[in-house]
Amino acid sequence: MYEKAEHSGMDQDLDLITRTAGGEREAFNELVLKYQKPLYSLLYRMVSNHEDAADLLQKTFVKAFTGLAGFERRSSFKTWLYQIAINLAKNVYRDRSRVEQVNIDDVVIKREPRTLDVLIAKESRQRLREALTGLPEKQRITLLLRIQENKKFDEIAGIMKCSTGTAKANYHHAVQKLKKIMGEELEKTETTSPAGTGE
Repeated sequence: MYEKAEHSGMDQDLDLITRTAGGEREAFNELVLKYQKPLYSLLYRMVSNHEDAADLLQKTFVKAFTGLAGFERRSSFKTWLYQIAINLAKNVYRDRSRVEQVNIDDVVIKREPRTLDVLIAKESRQRLREALTGLPEKQRITLLLRIQENKKFDEIAGIMKCSTGTAKANYHHAVQKLKKIMGEELEKTETTSPAGTGE
């Protein structure tokens, strides 16, 4: 059932591409509307910045539109589009190899019971984001595609231009390394906590 829907989506994409090549700009707009939301979600998770993600999304579609003649149709349009987006995001990620830090002095704590919970959740997300930066690039992207985008390993293999076995290996290595990094971070937090604050 899923495969039929997937093939139907591919056929629809190819039809829109053919119409775009024939001069119908509206056909490409349909492709933009179809893929902008999932692509933006992936890009934001890669660069952790809404402005950069929006800029990369625009560049992805511009590059896809101007390079449409070079699309060989051996893979799906979606796979090709994701490859463009990931390659653009890689450059931004390399250029800005730092993670934005939350300055605790800038956080105004109001007298609300949920405030501490919000700060703890924010810190956990920050720690996870920092842990992700400690992963090798291919493993990090594979993990994002699998967990955040819910993609199958053969789809990931197509996007990453590797075998399905390599995609699975990258994912499993990423999970193990992430657990190790997060574990070390938690231990570090515990050892740096002030002593004598027990019950």
